[in-house]
Amino acid sequence: MVVCYCDCQPMDDVMSDSDSLDHEMDGETESFDTEPHPDLYRHGRRYSLTHLREHPWPIDEIEKDRLDDQHVLLRELFGERLYHAPIESPRSVLDIRTGTGCWAMECAERYPSSTVRGIDIVNMQDQWVPPNCEFWVDNLCEPGWHTQYAGIDLVHINQVRGDRQLLSLLLEGSSSCLTPGGWVEIWDMSVQLDDPGENSPFHRYIRKMTTAFARDGRQIDLPLQFGAALTQHGFTKVTEYNYNIPLCTQGCDELTEKIMQNWTAGLEGYSFTLLEKYLGKTFAETVLMCASARRALKGKIEGNLQIQVVYGQKPG
Repeated sequence: MVVCYCDCQPMDDVMSDSDSLDHEMDGETESFDTEPHPDLYRHGRRYSLTHLREHPWPIDEIEKDRLDDQHVLLRELFGERLYHAPIESPRSVLDIRTGTGCWAMECAERYPSSTVRGIDIVNMQDQWVPPNCEFWVDNLCEPGWHTQYAGIDLVHINQVRGDRQLLSLLLEGSSSCLTPGGWVEIWDMSVQLDDPGENSPFHRYIRKMTTAFARDGRQIDLPLQFGAALTQHGFTKVTEYNYNIPLCTQGCDELTEKIMQNWTAGLEGYSFTLLEKYLGKTFAETVLMCASARRALKGKIEGNLQIQVVYGQKPG
Protein backbone atom coordinates (compact mmCIF):
# COMPACT_ATOMS: atom_id res chain seq x y z
CA MET A 1 0.00 0.00 0.00
CA VAL A 2 1.25 3.45 -0.92
CA VAL A 3 0.65 6.18 1.68
CA CYS A 4 0.97 9.88 0.87
CA TYR A 5 0.85 12.51 3.63
CA CYS A 6 -0.24 16.05 2.88
CA ASP A 7 -0.08 18.70 5.61
CA CYS A 8 -1.77 21.68 4.78
CA GLN A 9 -32.16 1.73 20.43
CA PRO A 10 -35.50 1.81 19.44
CA MET A 11 -37.26 4.76 17.87
CA ASP A 12 -39.24 5.51 21.05
CA ASP A 13 -36.01 6.24 22.86
CA VAL A 14 -35.01 9.08 20.56
CA MET A 15 -38.30 10.96 20.33
CA SER A 16 -39.61 13.53 22.76
CA ASP A 17 -42.58 15.85 23.10
CA SER A 18 -40.68 18.50 21.15
CA ASP A 19 -40.44 16.26 18.08
CA SER A 20 -42.74 16.51 15.09
CA LEU A 21 -43.24 14.37 12.00
CA ASP A 22 -43.71 15.21 8.36
CA HIS A 23 -44.54 12.66 5.66
CA GLU A 24 -43.92 14.73 2.55
CA MET A 25 -41.16 14.07 0.04
CA ASP A 26 -38.75 16.96 -0.42
CA GLY A 27 -37.99 16.46 -4.09
CA GLU A 28 -38.46 14.30 -7.13
CA THR A 29 -35.19 12.54 -7.81
CA GLU A 30 -34.63 9.53 -10.03
CA SER A 31 -35.37 6.70 -7.64
CA PHE A 32 -36.69 3.17 -7.65
CA ASP A 33 -37.84 3.83 -4.08
CA THR A 34 -41.06 5.76 -4.54
CA GLU A 35 -42.45 5.44 -1.02
CA PRO A 36 -42.62 8.65 1.05
CA HIS A 37 -40.00 8.93 3.77
CA PRO A 38 -41.29 10.53 6.98
CA ASP A 39 -39.14 13.22 8.54
CA LEU A 40 -38.48 13.94 12.19
CA TYR A 41 -38.10 17.54 13.41
CA ARG A 42 -36.06 18.04 16.56
CA HIS A 43 -34.97 21.37 18.04
CA GLY A 44 -35.25 23.11 14.68
CA ARG A 45 -33.38 20.41 12.72
CA ARG A 46 -34.80 17.85 10.28
CA TYR A 47 -33.85 14.16 10.30
CA SER A 48 -34.91 11.05 8.41
CA LEU A 49 -37.27 9.19 10.73
CA THR A 50 -37.16 6.00 8.66
CA HIS A 51 -33.38 5.77 8.76
CA LEU A 52 -32.52 7.57 11.99
CA ARG A 53 -30.69 4.48 13.27
CA GLU A 54 -28.44 4.29 10.21
CA HIS A 55 -28.20 8.06 9.63
CA PRO A 56 -28.55 9.94 12.95
CA TRP A 57 -27.58 13.28 11.41
CA PRO A 58 -29.63 16.20 10.04
CA ILE A 59 -30.78 16.25 6.41
CA ASP A 60 -32.04 19.86 6.42
CA GLU A 61 -31.00 22.91 4.41
CA ILE A 62 -28.44 23.93 7.05
CA GLU A 63 -26.61 20.64 6.66
CA LYS A 64 -27.00 20.63 2.88
CA ASP A 65 -25.36 24.04 2.63
CA ARG A 66 -22.52 22.96 4.90
CA LEU A 67 -21.88 19.80 2.90
CA ASP A 68 -21.99 21.68 -0.40
CA ASP A 69 -19.43 24.16 0.96
CA GLN A 70 -17.33 21.27 2.24
CA HIS A 71 -17.27 19.75 -1.24
CA VAL A 72 -15.92 22.99 -2.73
CA LEU A 73 -13.27 23.33 -0.03
CA LEU A 74 -12.06 19.74 -0.34
CA ARG A 75 -11.95 19.96 -4.12
CA GLU A 76 -9.61 22.93 -3.71
CA LEU A 77 -7.57 21.00 -1.14
CA PHE A 78 -7.30 18.13 -3.61
CA GLY A 79 -5.95 20.40 -6.34
CA GLU A 80 -9.32 20.56 -8.13
CA ARG A 81 -9.40 16.78 -8.49
CA LEU A 82 -12.72 15.04 -7.98
CA TYR A 83 -10.90 11.80 -7.29
CA HIS A 84 -7.35 10.52 -6.90
CA ALA A 85 -7.63 7.14 -8.63
CA PRO A 86 -5.65 6.94 -11.89
CA ILE A 87 -8.58 6.72 -14.29
CA GLU A 88 -9.42 9.21 -17.02
CA SER A 89 -12.95 9.86 -18.26
CA PRO A 90 -14.78 7.00 -16.50
CA ARG A 91 -17.80 5.86 -18.51
CA SER A 92 -19.93 4.63 -15.61
CA VAL A 93 -19.67 6.04 -12.07
CA LEU A 94 -21.39 5.27 -8.77
CA ASP A 95 -21.31 7.89 -6.01
CA ILE A 96 -22.15 5.99 -2.82
CA ARG A 97 -23.55 7.92 0.16
CA THR A 98 -23.91 10.79 -2.26
CA GLY A 99 -25.39 13.17 0.34
CA THR A 100 -26.43 16.36 -1.41
CA GLY A 101 -25.24 14.91 -4.71
CA CYS A 102 -22.83 17.76 -5.43
CA TRP A 103 -19.92 15.43 -6.21
CA ALA A 104 -22.05 13.31 -8.56
CA MET A 105 -23.40 16.34 -10.41
CA GLU A 106 -19.96 17.87 -10.87
CA CYS A 107 -18.59 14.53 -12.06
CA ALA A 108 -21.42 14.31 -14.61
CA GLU A 109 -20.67 17.84 -15.82
CA ARG A 110 -16.94 17.17 -16.15
CA TYR A 111 -17.51 13.92 -18.04
CA PRO A 112 -20.63 14.47 -20.18
CA SER A 113 -20.18 11.13 -21.98
CA SER A 114 -20.34 9.24 -18.68
CA THR A 115 -23.31 7.98 -16.69
CA VAL A 116 -23.22 8.98 -13.01
CA ARG A 117 -25.56 7.58 -10.37
CA GLY A 118 -25.68 8.92 -6.84
CA ILE A 119 -27.04 6.56 -4.19
CA ASP A 120 -27.91 7.18 -0.57
CA ILE A 121 -30.17 5.93 2.16
CA VAL A 122 -31.63 9.44 2.68
CA ASN A 123 -32.94 12.00 0.23
CA MET A 124 -30.85 15.18 0.31
CA GLN A 125 -30.32 15.62 -3.42
CA ASP A 126 -31.35 18.36 -5.82
CA GLN A 127 -34.33 17.89 -8.12
CA TRP A 128 -32.55 19.35 -11.13
CA VAL A 129 -29.52 17.40 -12.31
CA PRO A 130 -27.38 17.08 -15.46
CA PRO A 131 -28.94 14.77 -18.07
CA ASN A 132 -26.29 12.09 -17.47
CA CYS A 133 -26.79 12.07 -13.70
CA GLU A 134 -29.50 10.47 -11.60
CA PHE A 135 -30.10 9.82 -7.92
CA TRP A 136 -31.50 6.68 -6.37
CA VAL A 137 -32.63 6.18 -2.78
CA ASP A 138 -31.60 2.71 -1.66
CA ASN A 139 -30.88 0.92 1.61
CA LEU A 140 -27.12 0.61 1.45
CA CYS A 141 -27.19 -1.33 4.71
CA GLU A 142 -28.69 -4.34 2.90
CA PRO A 143 -26.20 -6.89 1.51
CA GLY A 144 -27.79 -6.87 -1.96
CA TRP A 145 -27.72 -3.13 -2.57
CA HIS A 146 -25.29 -3.52 -5.49
CA THR A 147 -27.40 -5.92 -7.59
CA GLN A 148 -28.90 -2.98 -9.51
CA TYR A 149 -25.53 -2.00 -10.94
CA ALA A 150 -22.92 -3.59 -13.19
CA GLY A 151 -20.09 -2.54 -15.48
CA ILE A 152 -18.96 0.32 -13.24
CA ASP A 153 -15.58 1.95 -13.89
CA LEU A 154 -15.36 4.05 -10.72
CA VAL A 155 -17.06 3.78 -7.34
CA HIS A 156 -16.72 6.88 -5.18
CA ILE A 157 -17.65 6.38 -1.50
CA ASN A 158 -18.29 9.30 0.80
CA GLN A 159 -18.05 9.35 4.60
CA VAL A 160 -19.27 6.19 6.37
CA ARG A 161 -19.16 7.86 9.81
CA GLY A 162 -17.44 5.04 11.66
CA ASP A 163 -19.80 2.27 10.52
CA ARG A 164 -17.54 -0.78 10.05
CA GLN A 165 -20.39 -3.04 8.91
CA LEU A 166 -21.47 -0.51 6.30
CA LEU A 167 -17.88 -0.13 5.11
CA SER A 168 -17.67 -3.88 4.55
CA LEU A 169 -21.00 -3.97 2.70
CA LEU A 170 -19.98 -1.08 0.45
CA LEU A 171 -16.61 -2.60 -0.42
CA GLU A 172 -18.14 -6.02 -1.09
CA GLY A 173 -20.78 -4.43 -3.31
CA SER A 174 -18.21 -2.26 -5.07
CA SER A 175 -16.12 -5.31 -5.91
CA SER A 176 -19.18 -7.03 -7.38
CA CYS A 177 -20.37 -4.20 -9.61
CA LEU A 178 -16.98 -2.91 -10.79
CA THR A 179 -15.56 -4.01 -14.11
CA PRO A 180 -12.23 -5.87 -13.93
CA GLY A 181 -9.62 -3.14 -13.59
CA GLY A 182 -12.17 -0.67 -12.20
CA TRP A 183 -11.41 1.53 -9.22
CA VAL A 184 -12.99 2.21 -5.83
CA GLU A 185 -12.15 5.34 -3.84
CA ILE A 186 -13.31 6.26 -0.35
CA TRP A 187 -12.75 9.37 1.74
CA ASP A 188 -13.55 10.40 5.29
CA MET A 189 -12.07 12.41 8.14
CA SER A 190 -11.02 11.81 11.74
CA VAL A 191 -9.46 13.80 14.58
CA GLN A 192 -5.90 12.89 15.57
CA LEU A 193 -4.84 14.44 18.90
CA ASP A 194 -1.19 14.64 19.92
CA ASP A 195 -2.16 14.05 23.56
CA PRO A 196 -5.65 12.47 23.81
CA GLY A 197 -5.43 12.58 27.60
CA GLU A 198 -5.50 16.38 27.87
CA ASN A 199 -8.47 17.92 29.65
CA SER A 200 -9.48 20.80 27.37
CA PRO A 201 -13.16 21.15 26.40
CA PHE A 202 -12.26 19.93 22.92
CA HIS A 203 -10.51 16.83 24.26
CA ARG A 204 -13.49 16.08 26.51
CA TYR A 205 -15.85 16.49 23.56
CA ILE A 206 -13.84 14.01 21.46
CA ARG A 207 -13.76 11.49 24.31
CA LYS A 208 -17.54 11.69 24.75
CA MET A 209 -18.10 11.31 21.01
CA THR A 210 -15.74 8.32 20.96
CA THR A 211 -17.86 6.69 23.68
CA ALA A 212 -21.14 7.51 21.94
CA PHE A 213 -19.84 6.16 18.63
CA ALA A 214 -18.69 2.94 20.28
CA ARG A 215 -22.07 2.39 21.98
CA ASP A 216 -23.71 2.86 18.57
CA GLY A 217 -21.44 0.21 17.08
CA ARG A 218 -19.24 2.76 15.33
CA GLN A 219 -15.51 3.42 15.43
CA ILE A 220 -14.61 7.10 15.41
CA ASP A 221 -11.16 6.54 13.89
CA LEU A 222 -12.32 4.01 11.28
CA PRO A 223 -10.84 6.03 8.35
CA LEU A 224 -7.37 5.01 9.58
CA GLN A 225 -8.24 1.44 8.58
CA PHE A 226 -9.54 2.11 5.06
CA GLY A 227 -6.34 0.96 3.39
CA ALA A 228 -6.34 -2.36 5.22
CA ALA A 229 -10.05 -2.82 4.51
CA LEU A 230 -9.56 -2.39 0.75
CA THR A 231 -6.74 -4.92 0.79
CA GLN A 232 -8.84 -7.40 2.79
CA HIS A 233 -11.60 -7.12 0.18
CA GLY A 234 -9.24 -8.04 -2.62
CA PHE A 235 -8.39 -4.66 -4.08
CA THR A 236 -4.86 -4.10 -5.35
CA LYS A 237 -2.67 -1.05 -5.91
CA VAL A 238 -4.13 0.39 -2.70
CA THR A 239 -2.94 3.96 -2.26
CA GLU A 240 -3.69 6.32 0.61
CA TYR A 241 -3.49 10.12 0.80
CA ASN A 242 -3.61 11.77 4.23
CA TYR A 243 -4.29 15.50 4.33
CA ASN A 244 -3.52 16.97 7.76
CA ILE A 245 -5.48 20.09 8.71
CA PRO A 246 -4.13 21.65 11.95
CA LEU A 247 -6.76 21.89 14.67
CA CYS A 248 -5.20 25.21 15.68
CA THR A 249 -5.34 27.33 12.53
CA GLN A 250 -3.47 30.38 13.83
CA GLY A 251 -1.03 31.40 11.13
CA CYS A 252 -2.50 28.98 8.59
CA ASP A 253 -3.69 29.85 5.10
CA GLU A 254 -7.27 30.82 4.29
CA LEU A 255 -8.23 27.41 2.89
CA THR A 256 -7.12 25.62 6.05
CA GLU A 257 -9.12 28.05 8.19
CA LYS A 258 -12.23 27.61 6.04
CA ILE A 259 -12.03 23.81 6.21
CA MET A 260 -11.86 23.91 10.00
CA GLN A 261 -14.68 26.46 10.20
CA ASN A 262 -16.85 24.26 8.01
CA TRP A 263 -16.10 21.17 10.09
CA THR A 264 -16.73 22.85 13.45
CA ALA A 265 -19.98 24.36 12.14
CA GLY A 266 -21.30 20.79 11.93
CA LEU A 267 -20.47 19.71 15.48
CA GLU A 268 -24.00 20.06 16.87
CA GLY A 269 -25.60 18.15 14.01
CA TYR A 270 -22.87 15.53 14.20
CA SER A 271 -23.28 15.07 17.96
CA PHE A 272 -26.79 15.66 19.20
CA THR A 273 -28.59 12.38 18.47
CA LEU A 274 -25.82 10.07 19.64
CA LEU A 275 -24.95 12.08 22.75
CA GLU A 276 -28.61 12.16 23.79
CA LYS A 277 -29.22 8.49 23.06
CA TYR A 278 -26.12 7.03 24.69
CA LEU A 279 -24.91 9.63 27.22
CA GLY A 280 -28.22 11.26 28.17
CA LYS A 281 -27.13 14.74 27.08
CA THR A 282 -29.84 17.34 26.60
CA PHE A 283 -29.93 19.59 23.57
CA ALA A 284 -28.72 22.54 25.70
CA GLU A 285 -25.86 20.49 27.12
CA THR A 286 -24.73 19.45 23.64
CA VAL A 287 -24.89 23.01 22.34
CA LEU A 288 -22.80 24.21 25.29
CA MET A 289 -20.30 21.37 24.85
CA CYS A 290 -19.85 22.12 21.14
CA ALA A 291 -19.48 25.86 21.76
CA SER A 292 -16.83 25.17 24.41
CA ALA A 293 -15.00 22.83 22.04
CA ARG A 294 -14.94 25.53 19.35
CA ARG A 295 -13.60 28.11 21.78
CA ALA A 296 -10.87 25.70 22.88
CA LEU A 297 -9.77 25.32 19.26
CA LYS A 298 -8.95 29.03 19.21
CA GLY A 299 -6.21 28.23 21.71
CA LYS A 300 -3.40 25.80 21.00
CA ILE A 301 -4.88 22.34 20.57
CA GLU A 302 -2.16 20.08 19.22
CA GLY A 303 -3.37 17.69 16.56
CA ASN A 304 -4.97 17.45 13.15
CA LEU A 305 -8.24 16.95 11.38
CA GLN A 306 -6.98 14.18 9.12
CA ILE A 307 -8.71 13.67 5.78
CA GLN A 308 -8.12 10.19 4.38
CA VAL A 309 -8.52 9.41 0.69
CA VAL A 310 -7.89 5.76 -0.22
CA TYR A 311 -8.29 4.02 -3.57
CA GLY A 312 -7.73 0.55 -4.94
CA GLN A 313 -8.24 -1.43 -8.13
CA LYS A 314 -10.33 -4.52 -8.77
CA PRO A 315 -7.98 -7.16 -10.20
CA GLY A 316 -8.29 -7.72 -13.91
